[in-house]
Amino acid sequence: MCKMIKESEQKLLVDIHSHSNLSHDGSDEPIEMARRAAELGVSHYALTDHIEVDEFGLSEWDYFAAIAKFKPACEEIRSKFGDKMKIYFAAEIGQALYDLPAAEKILSENDYDFVIGSVHRTEHYEHMSKIPDTEFDRKRVIKEYFDEMLALAEWGKFSTLAHMTFLMRFVNIDTPAGLVCDKEKRTEAAFDTYKPIIDKILETIIKKDIALEANSSGYRRGLGGPMAGAPFIRRYRELGGKMITVGSDAHEVCDVAADIPKCIELVKELGFGEICVFEKKEPVFLKI
Repeated sequence: MCKMIKESEQKLLVDIHSHSNLSHDGSDEPIEMARRAAELGVSHYALTDHIEVDEFGLSEWDYFAAIAKFKPACEEIRSKFGDKMKIYFAAEIGQALYDLPAAEKILSENDYDFVIGSVHRTEHYEHMSKIPDTEFDRKRVIKEYFDEMLALAEWGKFSTLAHMTFLMRFVNIDTPAGLVCDKEKRTEAAFDTYKPIIDKILETIIKKDIALEANSSGYRRGLGGPMAGAPFIRRYRELGGKMITVGSDAHEVCDVAADIPKCIELVKELGFGEICVFEKKEPVFLKI
């Protein structure tokens, strides 16, 4: 269901994670996504359409045809709305580790301002929404998820780590205190139970100057907060992290900038005075 942002919520609006119909799961034309952002008063905007590396040659979706349209779409958006908001050329790379030569070739051939790095699946679980709810599967998929995220961070050829608690949308959490099924409690339970590897991931992205994303779609997906969740963002700051990006992860017009004000307010409450965007791979900080 779409979450329409209210006019009264407009303060600093930054949305640098969104998807058009140049993604396999996007609904609307790039120009319509950007038009909505401009209407809302978004000051910094990016389409970050999907490049799911593990699906190359296996999916009916023609990723290479879509990728070829990313830059022309960005240029059209800039020509129409560049006087209203700063627009960045960007993409989201999922499962880069599954074909590093292909991922690195795409990065070398495109002058993205920034790239989002994501884990949407794991070795044994292609569809996160179809994971069997057994103790074995819960523990295996969470271990695989964080192991793959750590390996992605160690590769490090991206600008911001997306929706670190994405998996919590789908999986109940086994903890020493018992099974956690409540979606709003899963993020904190996962942080407490898997803190050693979470720390490794956060330490790695800090060392490599990779930002941590606060993805506002967590509010829409029943998690009660962004992805990564508050404990992850707080720990990132405790470890010395300074770069937070925000994005709606909208896949249709009506979700552009949804819950971004709440997301930014939470980041501020957790001790950050700035969020960042990336221009030509370099962070640009915006006061909040």
